[in-house]
Amino acid sequence: MISSQLQKEEGNKLFSDGKWAEAVQCYTKAIELSPTPNGSLVDLAVYYKNRAACYLKLERYTAAAKDATNALELVGNDTKSLFRRCQALLALGKLEEAFTDARMVLHIEPQNTAIQPVLRKITAAIQDKAKKQSSTKSKVDQMFDLAFNKECGKEKRLQACNNLIVLAREDAGAELIFKANGVMKLSRLINEKDTEIVMSAIRTLSCLCHHNKARARLVIREINPAKWFHLICLPSEQLTNAVAHMLQNIIDSISELYLLHEKRKKHEEKKRKEGPQMLGPYPQLQLDEESQQDIDSLLMAIVKLINSGKISACGRDAAIELIMKNVTNQEGVDWSKKILETDGISRLLEVGGTLQSSDAGALKITESTRMNVAVALSKIYDDLISEKSCDKFKDQCQQHMSEQFGDSDQSSQVEAIVAVSTLLQGPYVVGNSILGRQGVMEIMLAMAGSEDPLYQKVAVEALVHSANKKEKCSGMIKQAVPILKQLYHSKNENVKVRALVGLCKLGSFGGTDVSAKSFAEGSTLKLAKSCRKFLTNKATDFDLRRWACEGLAYLTLDADVKEELVDDTEAILSLIDLAKDGDKSVIYPAATVFVNMTNSYDKKEVDKEMVELAKFAKQHVPEEHEKDKKEYLDKRVSKLVKAGLVNALVCLSKTQSEMCKELICRVFFAICKNEEHRGLVVQQGGAKVCYSNRLQSMYRIYTVSTIPKFCSA
Repeated sequence: MISSQLQKEEGNKLFSDGKWAEAVQCYTKAIELSPTPNGSLVDLAVYYKNRAACYLKLERYTAAAKDATNALELVGNDTKSLFRRCQALLALGKLEEAFTDARMVLHIEPQNTAIQPVLRKITAAIQDKAKKQSSTKSKVDQMFDLAFNKECGKEKRLQACNNLIVLAREDAGAELIFKANGVMKLSRLINEKDTEIVMSAIRTLSCLCHHNKARARLVIREINPAKWFHLICLPSEQLTNAVAHMLQNIIDSISELYLLHEKRKKHEEKKRKEGPQMLGPYPQLQLDEESQQDIDSLLMAIVKLINSGKISACGRDAAIELIMKNVTNQEGVDWSKKILETDGISRLLEVGGTLQSSDAGALKITESTRMNVAVALSKIYDDLISEKSCDKFKDQCQQHMSEQFGDSDQSSQVEAIVAVSTLLQGPYVVGNSILGRQGVMEIMLAMAGSEDPLYQKVAVEALVHSANKKEKCSGMIKQAVPILKQLYHSKNENVKVRALVGLCKLGSFGGTDVSAKSFAEGSTLKLAKSCRKFLTNKATDFDLRRWACEGLAYLTLDADVKEELVDDTEAILSLIDLAKDGDKSVIYPAATVFVNMTNSYDKKEVDKEMVELAKFAKQHVPEEHEKDKKEYLDKRVSKLVKAGLVNALVCLSKTQSEMCKELICRVFFAICKNEEHRGLVVQQGGAKVCYSNRLQSMYRIYTVSTIPKFCSA
């Protein structure tokens, strides 16, 4: 008892000195040491209400309200506790509850002068709120009347629908729309034929669902999900994006992902400030049974859309992106293991093996679809923790590919090679295991050597993605190089550029080591020149320029290529323009070029003694190129910054890929090493991008935390 009283007295002294956080610790110890249930409830109530006073000073209003309530449960009608809870509730915007407490204080102590101005303030706020709500309610009613009045004309109806979106963005307006039976009314608008009105209704529903579980749950209960999936199948990209955004809001709200991300953000901030030893367990997603069922049913329906023949190309991309955003444990609803219980992997591979075609029976895809599939498969595989789950993923891929390769139809063979190519861009280890199967490489080489431009294009693309590690490709180089050289002279530009990239990749296995080259001296410079020619020809197809960028991503490990490229102003500007386009398929190769040009890739520290030992043993010792030294590097970085590299990086940073974000952060770090560039980075939004791209590894944290310091210097 004495100990808890001493803690209280120490807390009182600290509170008087304005040391409120320290006072909280004292009152907390007093509460812990209080000998309840045999001790004095009055004393315990004092500790709680004193800690509530500290929380008020610290602006921790939820904690203050909770402590004041604890005090009132011990000693009812205590005016100090009521007053402090009233202040906390007022700060939290809970006006009606604050008003009740203020009235109770005045009822118990009619002469209390402190509560009277607070009561007047609350009364005025409640009246103002009621006035605003009355005005907003009348607007809601008026907008719904106009939206359903077909006699007033489309323009007025559409304006009314757009006004509902504006009202729904504020929580008060969203709640009034909800209470006005808005979900059912909006569902009627969704059934109309006018696309613009339908889109406005969807966007209003999306706002209603935003960060509100009850409203999101009612939307999926009241409106048949089949309606959403019918709309997402339509060929309107704006409409499918609106539906996808609404479905994402529903998933976020029902799972309360936004709250989980906030908890994790606070956890990481605390880890940086106090160290890992002060942390509790890492926040994990916890769903009640009803929420889990809702999430599962939504994602199951989305999985079925992936390879549906009825869905539009943009709708398919939207469905795959929903899987990408929600499948992982870190970013989503931890669905990677569950998708293995479905046929989702096979459906993704079917789309990943599809080529763009105008045939009526073919699946409709965009230029980005296969890359989206690769990213989705990669996210699923990387998220699997147990070896058993990884093996199950591989088995499902192997089974799908066996069926494809086992079909004697030539088109199935083509689809199988395309699917392998997609896997190699995603979970490479899985794609490589399929590539190692007997006969697969032979099929690829046979297709590459055929006279059919389609077979050549498919096979060369697969060869490019398969050549990933030098030690695994020495045999393939001997077989593939003559075919690639032959195809490079093809009249078909699509085949030619892919063969070029294949040669670039095989020719870059020496990396930055000037003494290790796969091809003859000067060959890489010739290949780079060909890539630059494709890149700068803006009259050519975007896909050709993207492939040229990928070729440079391999070749720019060579310092001679870097120097020639940086001096080719037209090529650099073309590369930056391509990056600014923001196309998903170009983000990684463009970012890789910039990493190579700025030497911001990982470099192993070389032990001088080990070098001498290797020389003595007549082992190969990597040699740095003269043009990779600091004087050349600084000039290259300055030229790139002057050409607009910072703006390009800001555009690239919109990517969802963690790997691409890391590459972008590396380049920013390389730029900011020079103090002269730091102001420009801040001015063009680079520091903001780096801060928002915080990643988890130590390198990333170092990079991102250092750039703002550089920029504020």
